[in-house]
Amino acid sequence: MSAGAGTGRRDALLRAGFVADGVFKLATAALYVALAGWFATRLHAPAALVVGTAAVLALCGAAEIALARTGAVRRSTRLLVAYDLGWAVVTVGAVLLAWSETPGGGVLWFAYQPVAAAGLGAAALAALRRERGGG
Repeated sequence: MSAGAGTGRRDALLRAGFVADGVFKLATAALYVALAGWFATRLHAPAALVVGTAAVLALCGAAEIALARTGAVRRSTRLLVAYDLGWAVVTVGAVLLAWSETPGGGVLWFAYQPVAAAGLGAAALAALRRERGGG
């Protein structure tokens, strides 16, 4: 196998990963909207925060899918990994807060996601612009 074939396969795998992550974000956003009232009640997070998080998450997912379609995912892979790692850490923190019956876990969890997703989405859009020669 040539080095080019390995690189092509790696790029295809990265693109598939970006698409899968984008689809997961879109599905998660739809779930948040559908269950906003439940999240508001159970996690003590305002329904408006849940729906706002869903909107930003959906935009980020769409940006990831668009970026994957260009094939220019290598430069953005670290950002995606950082987002997902941050999400995991904040999720653990939110769960620990919930288990200790300390208020704020749900708000922390839903507040992190749009901030991080907006940053990731902006980075993905910037990468798209670079790829298309727009800056």
